[in-house]
Amino acid sequence: MIDSLTRRQALLAGGAVLALGAAGWPSLGRAYTPGDVTDGGRLKGVLRFTGEPPAEDAISISKDSHICGHGNVNPNPLTRGADGALKDGVVALRKVAAGKPWDKTLTEPKIVQKKCVFHPFVQIAPKGSKLTIVNEDPLLHNIHAYEQIGRARRTLFNIAQPAAGQTDVATLKMRRGSVVEIDCDAHNWMSAWIYTADHPYLAATGPDGRFDIGDVPPGSYELVMWHPLLGEVTRDVTLAAGETLDLSLDMKA
Repeated sequence: MIDSLTRRQALLAGGAVLALGAAGWPSLGRAYTPGDVTDGGRLKGVLRFTGEPPAEDAISISKDSHICGHGNVNPNPLTRGADGALKDGVVALRKVAAGKPWDKTLTEPKIVQKKCVFHPFVQIAPKGSKLTIVNEDPLLHNIHAYEQIGRARRTLFNIAQPAAGQTDVATLKMRRGSVVEIDCDAHNWMSAWIYTADHPYLAATGPDGRFDIGDVPPGSYELVMWHPLLGEVTRDVTLAAGETLDLSLDMKA
C-alpha cells in the first residue's frame, strides 16, 4: 500500500524533500558480494550542519501524560554539537558491488519504546534484516513502519503492542527505497528512522558528528549524506588502495 506524504513530510516539501524530485530515495544498489578486502581504504570525518535551521514541527503531547510527560515535542529534531556537528545523520557509499561482510552488531537492529520515545532515533541496518521491536511502556503503542519511495511511502508493517514487555520481530523488506520511517499510530509525536543498505559501507553519526567507514574497496563512488529533517545530499569521492580520506561534510536546510 502506497500512502501520500505525512503532515511532517508535507511541511518539508518546499525544501529538501521536494529537492529530491523524481529520484526520491534511491537504493544504494542491489547486487553485493561479501568477501575479503585486502587493499581497502578508509573514509572518516565529520558531518556538519551549516546555515539557519528549518522551523520546528512541534506536536503537543495530548494523551497518556502519566507516562509520556507534558509539553510539545519536535518529532524530527536537528541536534547539533560543537562547530555544527550533526547528530543522527547518515553517511553512505552508493553502488558498492563487493566488499567486506556486515558487522554482526549491525545485522540485528532493535528499536525500543520508552516513555513514548523511540530509541534509537536513527540507526542503520541491512535490507531484509529482522527488526526487534520492544515496548517498555505500560500502555498501547502501535508501530507503523513505511518504506520511503520517492515522495510516497509504502507500509512495511503495522504492529500493535498493548502491554509492557511485549516484543515483536518484523522484516525490513524493502522494494526500491533505502529509508524507513517509523511512527506510532497511538502517539503522533513519536518518530524514528532506519537507513538500510545492501552493503555495510555506511555509518550513523553520534553527538560529535563523526563517521568512520573502513575497508572500502578502491574506486570511485557517490557519497550520500542524509538526515531525517534535511533530506539527502550527494557528492563524488574517489579512494585509492590503502588511502585514508578525512572529510569535512556540510549539510544545509
